[in-house]
This record gives sequence, structure tokens and C-alpha cells, in this order.
Amino acid sequence: MPSAQSQTLAGILRLRVNVILALILRDMRTRFGRSHLGYLIAIGWPLAHLVSIVGVAAFINKVMPLGTDPAIFVATGALPYILCLYPARMIGQAIVSNKPLFLFPIVTVFDVMASRILIEFITAFIVVIIFGSGLYVLGVDIVPLDATVAMSAILATVFFSISVGVLSTVITSIFPFWGIGFVVIMVLLYAFAGVFVLPTSLSQGMRDLMWYNPLFHCVEWIRSAYYEGYGDDMLSRSYLLWSAATALLLGLLGERFVRGKLLLS
Repeated sequence: MPSAQSQTLAGILRLRVNVILALILRDMRTRFGRSHLGYLIAIGWPLAHLVSIVGVAAFINKVMPLGTDPAIFVATGALPYILCLYPARMIGQAIVSNKPLFLFPIVTVFDVMASRILIEFITAFIVVIIFGSGLYVLGVDIVPLDATVAMSAILATVFFSISVGVLSTVITSIFPFWGIGFVVIMVLLYAFAGVFVLPTSLSQGMRDLMWYNPLFHCVEWIRSAYYEGYGDDMLSRSYLLWSAATALLLGLLGERFVRGKLLLS
């Protein structure tokens, strides 16, 4: 027979899950409307981003420097953007767009962030699945050489995205115009992530600059699952994971210190 303590913990967990599920439904209705059209737009925007850049690359370059289909080379570079920066930007707006909910004591900051995280990554993975299926139908071999490496790279990218999103939530509560600055940072991270070029084809100074970009290591890690030996000279998995862990720690500490501002500002 379960103890009273285990029953209490199960009750608390059940309550938190119910609150998060309710917040997910509310968030989807307020952001996407009651029809399916709004959510289709949320899927279509990043999907159009992927299709356009891969299509342009395929048109300009019949074969990439690695002697492979340009769709794979560019898609593996753009994938971290879809799985990282798109969700992180929306996670960072979770508190600001849901402030009225904190009038209800049952709703916590964690609940709001968790619900937004789930929505964004469900959307991101739907985009990836649709895009990958489209490439497969067109005859592009999307199967990586090492599925384990590919999965670990995707999980690391998701971890980095969540960490940046949580930290962005705290910064937004202090600096309301941070959203604009974050978009600028997104563009810079994307520009220096090596999406369209091989890092080895660039100057040493440029490679040194790119190395400090965590998103660059997301790209290198994912591509290492498709190209044998790729990233051996520049990829640092530990740097990416430590960057993500540091951002998450700062975000969680910041949430504790500015909780009152998060709820009342």
C-alpha cells in the first residue's frame, strides 16, 4: 500500500501536469486561434525557411564541397536554427505574454515556461518530420551514417535552446526590449554557424571567431553524423554542453531573484 508521502507527491505531480496541459491548450488557442489555420501558419513559417534555403542552395550548387547532395549539407546546417533559435525566441516571451495568469495562485512560472517549451518543440519536430519526409519522397537519402550521433546532437541542440529560452525569459522581465536584441543575436549566430560553407575553407581568424558560437557546434555535431570524420578539428561537444548548462543555471538563478518582477511587472 503506498505511503501518505508518495500519495502526496503523486497528487502534486498530477496537479502540475494538469495545469501545464491546461496552459498548453490556452496558449495554442490564444496564439493560433480556434481554427487549425493559425497552427498551420506556425508550422509553415519555419518550414518555408528550410525549403527556401535548401532550394536556393540546390539551385546554385549541384554538388557541395563534400561531394554530397546540397540538400543534406544545407539542411543539416539549418536544422539547429529550427530546433534552437525559433523555440528559444518564443520561450523567452512566455512570461510576458501570460502575465494575467499569475493572478491565479495555482499557476507558477515553471508551469508557463514548461507549457511553452512543449508547444515549441512539438511544433519544431513536426516541421522537421514534414521536411525530412519531403526530402525522402524526392529521393534524397536523409538517413545519417550514425543515428546515435544524430540523436545526441539533436538532444544537445534542444538542451541549448531550452537553456537560452529560460535565460531570455529572465532578461525580458528586466529589459522589455530584449526581444529585439535577441532577434539580432539570432541573425548573428546563424550567420556565423557555417550553414552554407565548410569551416576549413575559411581563414583561421574566421574559424576562431566561429568556434565561440555555440550554434556552430550544433551544426558541426549534426553534420558529424552524416560525414565520417567531419568536425574532428573544430567540434567541441563539451563547449556546447557547458554553454547550455551555464545559460540554464543563470536563467534559473535569475528566475529565483527576480520572481517578484516576473509576476508583477
